[in-house]
Amino acid sequence: MFTRTLATAALVVGTALALAPGASAAEPDDPYGFNAVRDRTDYFVAPLDAGALIGPNTYKPIILSPYGATRKIECRGDGHYAQIHECKQYDTNNVAHDLQLLANPIRPIWVYNPF
Repeated sequence: MFTRTLATAALVVGTALALAPGASAAEPDDPYGFNAVRDRTDYFVAPLDAGALIGPNTYKPIILSPYGATRKIECRGDGHYAQIHECKQYDTNNVAHDLQLLANPIRPIWVYNPF
């Protein structure tokens, strides 16, 4: 009788463990999503846009791209806890192209890489 009860308990525990969903935790190096990819199109300004050099958009980084800031731009980082980095801009065929950050002490300048 004891053996039968023990076998039944083991079967119930084994079934419960087999059917339990696995843990789906965030990556350990970024548990809060600070480096997640985000749409940052509004974060950039083209040099000839209104207010880009003098005016309300002077705090935004400049993008040198054939699309300006009209096509979707995605970057990693939230801009507060993690610096904006690894940016990509999508062309008219929705192909991602890297944006390279130029070293500039005054204002960040990102350059479109067509290759």
